Amino acid sequence: MYLKIYTTLTFIVLALIGHTIAGDPYALQNMTYSTDSGYYNNIPVKIYGFDAYKTTTALAISRVNPIYVFLQNPNGNIDNAMQPSIVDLIPGDDGYSDLKRINIVTGSTNSSGDITSYDDLTKLGNSVEIVQTDTYYNLPVVGFSATLETPSDGPEMFGYYKGVRVRFFNFGINPAGNATAPIYHVTSSNGTIIAALPGTIPGFRNYSGIWNIYTISANDTGVPITSLSQVSNLEQVFSGTVSNCPVSVASLPRSSTSNSRNSRNSAKSSRK
Repeated sequence: MYLKIYTTLTFIVLALIGHTIAGDPYALQNMTYSTDSGYYNNIPVKIYGFDAYKTTTALAISRVNPIYVFLQNPNGNIDNAMQPSIVDLIPGDDGYSDLKRINIVTGSTNSSGDITSYDDLTKLGNSVEIVQTDTYYNLPVVGFSATLETPSDGPEMFGYYKGVRVRFFNFGINPAGNATAPIYHVTSSNGTIIAALPGTIPGFRNYSGIWNIYTISANDTGVPITSLSQVSNLEQVFSGTVSNCPVSVASLPRSSTSNSRNSRNSAKSSRK
């Protein structure tokens, strides 16, 4: 049973490292992103798997990409964006990250139509002002026909990349900002993953969908591992992988999700 549940999780994390053609949104996989099972302090959770990359040490701060949101003024509501947002990196491009830092664009843009690339934005020079914020969203760029196991976990939104349309799943504000969080893969004596234990979940201020993946080798006890406290005395070894694995809000008890739902609702700009 453990093998059936967790082989998929391992495959997703490894397969998504350098997984697509650079600079081609039409080459992105049109797959259904399903979840894998895990536990947080004995609470069952479901976990998605998106972009992942290798690193030699665990990262306290995640790799981040800017996203440019067009508003009438710097204090405007991003629900009322003037046009779809712009990104300059998508999966397959060097340095790509699912985690996006909001940059607000105000001023005179292009009265004849949308600005559709970062290069065109820079050509506007002093006619626009770009304000970098400290707000971060989990917005994986996905294929145009890709789906989620539970669509309400990440409603679709659209933007532009180098003159063409791109599509995101909107998992909302990352409460921890650009910080990462730990997730622990507990393995049996033969290396099979028998438990996935995120260090935090949506609804907490330290929640981040960007995980440093740690491995904990445990003896086979025959007892399901549903809490980190069960293996807290064992060595935690960084796997060398950082991955975007947002926890499904729909899978959580209602009391754990109210803050998460509220934060995601403010990220609907650029939806079409």
